[in-house]
Amino acid sequence: MHAKDTKLTISAPTAPREYPTASRKKVFWFALGIIILVVIAATVWVAWGIQLREREFEANLQKRLQLMAFSQVQLTDALLETAVSQANRVINSDLFKLYAAEVHLVEDDVSRLVSGPLPGQADGDEGLAQLSAQLPMMQSLLIEFTRITGYTGGRVVNRSGTVYIATDATTTPLRVDQMGFVNEVLKSQKVKFAPMQNTPVGLVLESFLPIFPPEASGLDPSPVAVLMLTKVVGERINEMHTNSLLEKGERARLLQAVDDGYEEIVPWLPGKLQKITTPLALGQAETLPFAVRSSMAGGTQVYSLALPISDADIWILVEADYDVAREALRGQQKTLLSIAALLIISFVVTFGAVWALLISNQEHKAAKHFESLAEEIEKQRQLLDRINNSISDYIVMKDLQGKYLYVNPAFAEALGRDPEDMIGLDNEAVFGYDTARRLENSDQQVLASGATVTLNEQVYLQSKPHHLQISKSALKDIDGRSSGVVSVIRDVTEMVEVQRRQEQATAKTVEALVRAIELTDPYLGGHSRLMRSLSVEVAKAMNASDVDIATVDTAANLSQVGKLFVDRDLLFKAEALTAEEKFELEQHTEHAAKVLQDIDFGLPVFDAVYQMNETLNGKGYPKGLKGDEIGLPARILAVVNSFCAMVGPRAYRAARSTDETLEIIKAGDGAYDQRVVTALKEVVQSAIGEKLLDKRSQD
Repeated sequence: MHAKDTKLTISAPTAPREYPTASRKKVFWFALGIIILVVIAATVWVAWGIQLREREFEANLQKRLQLMAFSQVQLTDALLETAVSQANRVINSDLFKLYAAEVHLVEDDVSRLVSGPLPGQADGDEGLAQLSAQLPMMQSLLIEFTRITGYTGGRVVNRSGTVYIATDATTTPLRVDQMGFVNEVLKSQKVKFAPMQNTPVGLVLESFLPIFPPEASGLDPSPVAVLMLTKVVGERINEMHTNSLLEKGERARLLQAVDDGYEEIVPWLPGKLQKITTPLALGQAETLPFAVRSSMAGGTQVYSLALPISDADIWILVEADYDVAREALRGQQKTLLSIAALLIISFVVTFGAVWALLISNQEHKAAKHFESLAEEIEKQRQLLDRINNSISDYIVMKDLQGKYLYVNPAFAEALGRDPEDMIGLDNEAVFGYDTARRLENSDQQVLASGATVTLNEQVYLQSKPHHLQISKSALKDIDGRSSGVVSVIRDVTEMVEVQRRQEQATAKTVEALVRAIELTDPYLGGHSRLMRSLSVEVAKAMNASDVDIATVDTAANLSQVGKLFVDRDLLFKAEALTAEEKFELEQHTEHAAKVLQDIDFGLPVFDAVYQMNETLNGKGYPKGLKGDEIGLPARILAVVNSFCAMVGPRAYRAARSTDETLEIIKAGDGAYDQRVVTALKEVVQSAIGEKLLDKRSQD
């Protein structure tokens, strides 16, 4: 390319070289040998590629199935751990321990607790009478425990298998399998879970937990009784079965061992439990390795694996249909075969063309061929020039020194110059020193890494600001070395302005809503302003993302908008609210949702405002969300909203001090994110926090 030429130049086609004379037969066998080598190489490559992709496919599928099975195992473990945790309130109670130990001393004659001592028995009569008198109270405590924790029944069984405390009045004797679990618990001194059973009330889980004597009793530390609890778990198991990770053809099954084999737990079916006909060999705490085997439903081949549940003969088995899972793999195999076939065909066609050229070997036809080729190249060059000259995006080519080699007419027109006059100039001559330094940094990055770099810059074109989206790539020579930089530039000024106007419109919408809040209730406006200032500082202290900080900023301003539609008498009522009044007051979240749901903030402002009154322990409103279901902006707003409400006066109390308020929030029964509470304390105790609170008190 010449220094002052504004068009891309392509060197002229070289003259056809003379082919050395050779035996046609030798050329034929040489070509055939090359083709055979290519066929062999392509076959080996395809076989290797198919084998490699097969291994990668099975490794990735195994990881997926293990991940899905592990997630289900965690959920099931959590269900069992919750059952044990709730039951610990009974078995660790000193009252139950002491009573069970005293009953244990009665040995096998538990019936005397109800009928009293036999005539003529003097020793221990008074103690037995006391145990009999305490029995109704112990039974009431167990009934109250099962009612609170959601258990459908509970029994306390002594070492001889006799039930002496039960939640049902007509206690049926223990079944043989229940007695077997009682004996296992007494022997192992560990918690046991019986296989789930289908009952008239649904799918139930029976837990067996050892009750030990008090340490100060002097008795042998072996269990003196077993607590048996029954709980309906069908609905919970059904919820756990839903897994968003499952893809087409994949299933998660919950299996349990029973006396005559294995059952699948299917709470969504009428029978709840389904016998497994496919033979399995699962020992306790053993996994079923990843392999191809028959489906649990029978009839089809699947990839499957199973993981055990701790302390229970239960397994999570995950299956993936063999044919469905391998659809993508079959597509890759077809692609490899197509590429190999195309490669072979290309070589055959190429060598066929060479052979045809050699046997024809006519100078006139060769000359015509190259003449036609030169004409085609010229057409392509002219086509490329027309494209570059008509495209609206700016195209720039620079050498290693940053000098312009080529600019298309669109770029030259944007600068108000002729394309020829710009050849040989650099960025500093066109844009000025500061802009040139910024652009040259990205040029050096492209040349150093060889990768494409995309950036956005604001530059002045003919004294007017423009927003440009610039994509830069290295210009390679014939040897693959970087010889310059090619830039494709798009003027996105109009798009940026549209976005800016949209943001301004959103900001004005927020301002209008805030003014409406202040005009309706000045207290709510002051509350929102303090809440906004503190929330933003707390988000910054937690190193939150820019999106979360911006969300908190806007959402805090709008946090009280729903209270505009609540009866003012409720907002200022000094007495305690009734249940109906409390429910009506809590409807402010739904009012806020109706106001905000159709506004496009470009941020999750709606979710932050709607979730602001949720608590981590699930006791908030309106949806009862808990834990990670609540976003970070909503957690921040929840803490700061409570803080601002407490430090301000109310109709029924005076304002609280900041220290007292922070202590109340910190001890909030698991309602608040303690990370946010800690960050709020840091902000409140900082200079900026004190300034914000002083300003609130002055207002």
